Amino acid sequence: MGNRRYAYLFSALLLVLALVIVGLKGQLRLGIDFTGGVMAQVRFNKPTDTDHVREALKSLGENTMVQKIAGAEEFLIRMEDSGEDAAKLGPQLKELLDQKIGKDSTEIRSLEMVGPKVGKDLRNHAVWATVVALGLLLVYMAFRFTFTMGLGAIACLIHDLIILYAFFVITGKEFNLTILAAWLTVVGYDVNDTIVVCDRIRDNLRALKKQPLADIFTVSINQTLSRTVLTSGFTLLSVLALLAFGTPVLQDFAWALIVGIVFGTYSSIFVASPLVLELDRVPLLSVKRG
Repeated sequence: MGNRRYAYLFSALLLVLALVIVGLKGQLRLGIDFTGGVMAQVRFNKPTDTDHVREALKSLGENTMVQKIAGAEEFLIRMEDSGEDAAKLGPQLKELLDQKIGKDSTEIRSLEMVGPKVGKDLRNHAVWATVVALGLLLVYMAFRFTFTMGLGAIACLIHDLIILYAFFVITGKEFNLTILAAWLTVVGYDVNDTIVVCDRIRDNLRALKKQPLADIFTVSINQTLSRTVLTSGFTLLSVLALLAFGTPVLQDFAWALIVGIVFGTYSSIFVASPLVLELDRVPLLSVKRG
């Protein structure tokens, strides 16, 4: 806790930088899960350029996005909803690509279609799921520990989600249902870390009730630090394996978890507890001992 002012400065700089970048670059690049449209994965049997693929699909719309998968002659193609079903769109897509790249050079590996209404419903449900989760967390923490610890946990989560949001805006990575699952995993991970620290703080408030509150928090964090570092470290090893050997979808999932775990571990130590310490100065929010 003696270093908390450095953490205040570091977190403030991170959040200001994140908000400025989001303000300049705009919102997340939503996947077809949330916007509606068509996502196709295509493989070619010879070296192919991204511009050639984009040129071949001009007739399907100006907003068609083409992304090459590293290490393979495969491309992810994202298009607006044309109103056609998959049975017609698949052959049409293959025909356009064969005309430009070469006959029988194209294999449609997957084709996903999501309507705009379904995408809007999923987006709304995702927002409400996050809001409800944060509200229930505050209620649980208030009853299980104290209201101020609940506020600290919520601040910790919002801190990490803002940074994660900015990371995806900066990198331009697509936000889809898989990434939403990663975000909710990060929320659960943060909550778990914070609850472990709060549980030890509650025990030490009884055992060390004559000590200054900052010292009690420092002792509690140090007592749980080895557990936190080991858990985060071994989880990161698994996620790094996904990043190194996974498909592009799994790699984006892994990036979300890496950023979430690193900043989640930091915030459970340097955001949640210091906030509780500062709120203790407010008479109605002071932490009870014993």
